[in-house]
Amino acid sequence: MPRWIWIPLVLLALVIMFLAGPATEWINSLVHTDAFRHEIESRASAAAGGQIEIQDIEFNLWRGVQLRGLVTKLATPQGTVAAKVESVNCSYSLFALLRRRLQLDRITLEKPQVELTQEPASNVPTPSAGGKTVTHARASSSGAPPLQVVLESEKISDGRLTIADASGAMKADLQGIQATADTGGFYDGGDVSGQMSIALIALPKNLAITDFSTPFKGHVGAMEADPFEAKAFGGTITGHYHLDPDGSPSTLDVTASDLDVAQIGRTANPDSSTTLSGSLTLQSTWRGVETGTLTGEGDAEITHGQLHGVAMLNHLGSLLHIRGLSDPALKIVTTHFDVAGGTTHFSHLRIDSDAFDLAGDGTITPDGHLDADLVLTLHGGAMGGVPGAAASLLSSVPGGKSIPFHLSGNIANPQTNLSPDLLNPAPQVQKVEHALDKVSHLF
Repeated sequence: MPRWIWIPLVLLALVIMFLAGPATEWINSLVHTDAFRHEIESRASAAAGGQIEIQDIEFNLWRGVQLRGLVTKLATPQGTVAAKVESVNCSYSLFALLRRRLQLDRITLEKPQVELTQEPASNVPTPSAGGKTVTHARASSSGAPPLQVVLESEKISDGRLTIADASGAMKADLQGIQATADTGGFYDGGDVSGQMSIALIALPKNLAITDFSTPFKGHVGAMEADPFEAKAFGGTITGHYHLDPDGSPSTLDVTASDLDVAQIGRTANPDSSTTLSGSLTLQSTWRGVETGTLTGEGDAEITHGQLHGVAMLNHLGSLLHIRGLSDPALKIVTTHFDVAGGTTHFSHLRIDSDAFDLAGDGTITPDGHLDADLVLTLHGGAMGGVPGAAASLLSSVPGGKSIPFHLSGNIANPQTNLSPDLLNPAPQVQKVEHALDKVSHLF
């Protein structure tokens, strides 16, 4: 590097060293006053719409202002928000500092932990103000210029957001939140834009989404995240979120591809004796997800699937001598679904396999009760071994035989109204089975 370049750098260093002492002394005399702390609390409270308390404020010439032990509890339309932030680091403009003005350019929230509990606002406590009236500081006791705060950007490092219902049950737990936002246009009514990532989104029933990321843009009462992407159950999830400022419910469009159905089943219901494998593709639209109540609709498709442990199909396969009914491989499964108030209604369900088709509609309630009207159609090629008495109970349709039935009860073990003559073997078959049972006891 040429020697002449060092000359202005050395001069600048000397100027900073000369002014650092007076500037630091003036700033420290300001930040350790109650007036300054109340000014920061007041501005933050006004921005958040509630009351915020700060334990301590420190200033360093090179690192800026640090707020430690920030605590708040606010009443919002979504419920009670309780927050603890390990530290808030506020960087500043050194040139503004040399002009005796504290101009904050960036705020970094280190390890913020936010708990949102959905409950009536009347139950929301707020931090006490110690019986003192919070006022805006106009100047320090030494006659220093008014405090000026300019926030150009914001950053969240390793944050966590927990959402619970009024009983305290967890509805969502967002961990490892990283975010950066350009907030320069906020005070002029412009947009706040930035980038966010979440390492883990934990949901009830051990469901989890990882590696979530999205750009975002928003202003007062409005938010847009488009596009977002994440990973779950061996597949990918993409979509976009849109909230209008007119108060209407938000819209969340979600597309999922290549999700492992067996992994979903094991996670959601690990004790179930019935399993379904395959690759799931899903397209859906949800409304008002910020309310905590799922309302939406979509279409789902499973390919390369297989059913295991469905007692009704296994029993029918044994009685009707149709091997393809027992633990059948599935070519494709498709359905449309609507969700409202915790109840899922599925329609146009179709399950295709080599031996049979299954079609129908039904409803699953929040407590896991299933009611469905279905039609089982056996393909013509699978009918050769069906006993005549059983075949007479089936209706002829193009390409095979069919029988309608109703399925109801707990989704893990529903019951059917199929004819006893179809579900029970003929008397001569019972005699053969009884004889074979006796013979087996001889060995």
